Amino acid sequence: MRNSSLILSLLALMAMASASSAHEATKNGVTLSHAWIRATPSGATVGAAFMEIKTDDKTADKLIGVATPVAARPEIHTHIMDGNVMKMRKIEGIELKPATSHILKPMGDHLMLIELKQPLKEGDLVKLTLTFEKAGSIEIDATVEPAGATGPHGMDHQPASGDDAAKSGMDHSKH
Repeated sequence: MRNSSLILSLLALMAMASASSAHEATKNGVTLSHAWIRATPSGATVGAAFMEIKTDDKTADKLIGVATPVAARPEIHTHIMDGNVMKMRKIEGIELKPATSHILKPMGDHLMLIELKQPLKEGDLVKLTLTFEKAGSIEIDATVEPAGATGPHGMDHQPASGDDAAKSGMDHSKH
């Protein structure tokens, strides 16, 4: 009986580790974390994804592409000011300097998911594959948050790796 309890405990720990690792992925000095997408209403054809992209102190790279099974045409976008009007524009990539964190967030750089194949429902996980010039392809699961969300897991902003989860109110039980 004691061995079966130990085995169950180890299996539970392994499941939690694999679930949390789905929310962070690292390859060749580039780390993706805190990936999320806003839920979309039925009939919506576009969505947006957000996350933190961080490089280690020796890595410079460039985000050059995005793919996902939920959209026919995912793109990298930014917001620009045209006079007093903010407009979204497709960009070819995002330069990443060593030891920096680049935040993809609402009203900033983000991943546009165009020609959605289905509505994005709160609570779902969506696979995103980001392609970098040097690091290659990195896959991460993005949590679908409520339609009006401004950050993942009930947060009011896109977190960065330096954020203190206790101060920000992040509920890790939702991972």
